[in-house]
Amino acid sequence: MMFGQYCRIESRAGGVACTEREFIRAALSMIKKNARFGPIACEYRTGRHMWLRQGLEMRLKARDEYRHVTGSMT
Repeated sequence: MMFGQYCRIESRAGGVACTEREFIRAALSMIKKNARFGPIACEYRTGRHMWLRQGLEMRLKARDEYRHVTGSMT
């Protein structure tokens, strides 16, 4: 996942304090319907899961940096 994609998804999900579920929902809302549903969705499944895992890793890093800077997490 590119950083620009991550920033768009994070802002759509509600910011740094968003939950994993909110992040995943926001990410899936940005994927084309053909890649989520339909006859070719199974072909994209492993790539989609890898892309989501990369985004969740970036989210954890961003949350850790936020905690380090502010000293707490809301």
